[in-house]
Amino acid sequence: MEQWEDLYGLLQVHPQAEPDIIQGAYKRLCKKYHPDVNPSFQAQQKMQRINRAYEILSDAAKRRAYHVEWVRRGARGGAAPVPPPAPEPRVEVRERVVYVNREPREPSHGGTPGAAKALQDYFDCLSRRDYKGAYALVSDADKQFFGFGPFVEWQESVSALYELGAARLRMFKRYDAFRTNADGKLRAEEYTVTITEKHKTTGKVTESSLTKYTVLEGGSWHIYLGYRDLTPLKMQFKVAASNPKEVQFLSLWEKHKEKNDLDMGLPNRRGFEDDIAREAYRSKRYARPFSLGAFSIVLPGQIADDAALCERVLKYAGYVISQTVRCIDSVAWLGDNLFGVLLAETGRREAGAAVRRILRAVRHDVAACFDFEVVITAGLTEYGGHSVDDLIDGCLRTIRAAAAEQSDSSATRAT
Repeated sequence: MEQWEDLYGLLQVHPQAEPDIIQGAYKRLCKKYHPDVNPSFQAQQKMQRINRAYEILSDAAKRRAYHVEWVRRGARGGAAPVPPPAPEPRVEVRERVVYVNREPREPSHGGTPGAAKALQDYFDCLSRRDYKGAYALVSDADKQFFGFGPFVEWQESVSALYELGAARLRMFKRYDAFRTNADGKLRAEEYTVTITEKHKTTGKVTESSLTKYTVLEGGSWHIYLGYRDLTPLKMQFKVAASNPKEVQFLSLWEKHKEKNDLDMGLPNRRGFEDDIAREAYRSKRYARPFSLGAFSIVLPGQIADDAALCERVLKYAGYVISQTVRCIDSVAWLGDNLFGVLLAETGRREAGAAVRRILRAVRHDVAACFDFEVVITAGLTEYGGHSVDDLIDGCLRTIRAAAAEQSDSSATRAT
């Protein structure tokens, strides 16, 4: 590539984003930069780059080739120089990523002590409903657009629905020239904040993550919210607090979390068992076969001690498996480095070919992206009237047998 560009950053998506997320990000950017809504020359140039990024990332083969190059240049620390983008109009904070350099992260929360303390004090004030103290920590760049009264109304609407608990901080990025809504450029830090909150209607206690910014104004750190008008936020929480459908939605969300692993983005064992039970019913009714595969991934010893890297490798392996199987198949995260795959309407012979295809894809793609190889073992069982537990356990037994056979072979070679 003659001119390298981070297409994930351009579309503002995670490198492991699903196709529907990429499509949604593309549509959102089109609403802002398409010539029909933004006739400026800079917007036309930006739209051309967005179209090129979507063309590559929406195509599975092109995206896989690009991702390998992206890892080689950026994710492994060897990024080639990126030509500076053309000047653009001022944008809202959610779409702005402006920085000059990256400094090494510090221990604990990783941020500047003054910035982290200001953000922690802000959430402590909100949990005590000390809105005067919280508003005092808000940046002057925000106060140009809303006063104390609208701020209190907004927070009261939130408090009517949620009871705020503890907040944990982790610094994500530093910015030397962060552009605010007030057209100023300030030193800033971006934090990921994990908060505990209790829904006052359902009584459920949950954790959620959000992004907050701190900016250095007049020698002290303040909280930059980036809102011009708080009215939509107030109305959003007021409607939710008075709408019984919100309770129904939260109930459905809780059921979703029971059957899905949110970190891996895949069904968990309980959700996988439901998929198998439905396929077993169809198999008995229509006399159609199906098979179940399980894959165990073992990371190299020097990698296994790095929890963050292990999580990245396993998430990527799950993504590769999901992209390798058919749309009628199901992929699940079973825990303990195990993935399960339900191969619908597939007998053992065809399932064996599918398992070998998955093994090759995972070995090749993980080695290409992370510069090391993983040991992946597969187990396969064809449905023959088994119970769901027996079907899963049958796959796990074949995996353990294959692993034991590999260990014996290794010991024999060593002898």
